[in-house]
Amino acid sequence: MRAKKSTAAHRRPPKSRRLLALVAVAGVAVAGSAATGSHTVSSGETLSQIAARYGVGVAALAQANGISDVHRIRAGEALAIPSGGGTAAAPARGGGTDTSRFPARLQASPERLALVPRFEHWAATSGVPVDLLMAMTWLESGWQNDVVSSAGAIGIGQLMPDTVTWLEDIVIREPLDPHDPDDNIRMSARYLRWLLDRTGGDAATALAGYYQGLGAVRSSGVFPSTRVYVADVLFFRDRHF
Repeated sequence: MRAKKSTAAHRRPPKSRRLLALVAVAGVAVAGSAATGSHTVSSGETLSQIAARYGVGVAALAQANGISDVHRIRAGEALAIPSGGGTAAAPARGGGTDTSRFPARLQASPERLALVPRFEHWAATSGVPVDLLMAMTWLESGWQNDVVSSAGAIGIGQLMPDTVTWLEDIVIREPLDPHDPDDNIRMSARYLRWLLDRTGGDAATALAGYYQGLGAVRSSGVFPSTRVYVADVLFFRDRHF
């Protein structure tokens, strides 16, 4: 299936001021809380993402660390992992993805199949479902990193240049190259995580935000073309990934 073309309104980054407010100071760990390990917060990580990695609830993680606002954590802080967690979750599907369900065009491409471990790694690191990430990027580009749309969207995740800059400066806080397949997958996964965090984990709304822009979805509703895109991604997720 051919990847959808990006549009100029596609994936416009939100206002930096709103994003900067999310990277703020958290509470310190509660003395005496039962813990089985610790985690040092990386730039751009969210509490829900960390909880997913260790298999614990967000509320339990917040309580164990005296965090009153789950949207505010500080990069570099060591968080205690409460009982029930302790070790980071293994990469999604543990490197054992069943490729027999993949689209025939993908199965016939060793170069693109070689990207599967990177999807698994960055999906696990970002705390997003690997099947959703794979299906979304398949619809975007057919996993071809040399694809650049007429609007300038780049690579596997069809990321707009201003979205790349926002991800580098505000979310990931690390210089990355969208023309590098691994970096592109990483940015796409991290952006999807950001959207899931702001849509209550609803995959359909997060996908709409990825395609149309979350601000446009909230202000104007979901466009008909966006509904088609979301339905296609979810179909491929359920049928092929």
